[in-house]
Amino acid sequence: MNRRSNLHSEIVDVLTRIERLNDMVQLHEKQPSVDSLAVEGYERLRQQYIGQLEELLASLNIRADIHLRAA
Repeated sequence: MNRRSNLHSEIVDVLTRIERLNDMVQLHEKQPSVDSLAVEGYERLRQQYIGQLEELLASLNIRADIHLRAA
């Protein structure tokens, strides 16, 4: 697998991880007793993945300043 193809796979992987974390945050927020500690952990991880995504895009000469949308 060449470098560019590997990079594309990494980007898709990070986006998939962010999507899963979004689902987990929504699931926990819908529970009658919200586990705020779990939600904070997922949000922290999501922020790390967003930083990783920005770095991967930068290697393709794409500048991204990604922010989370309010739910």
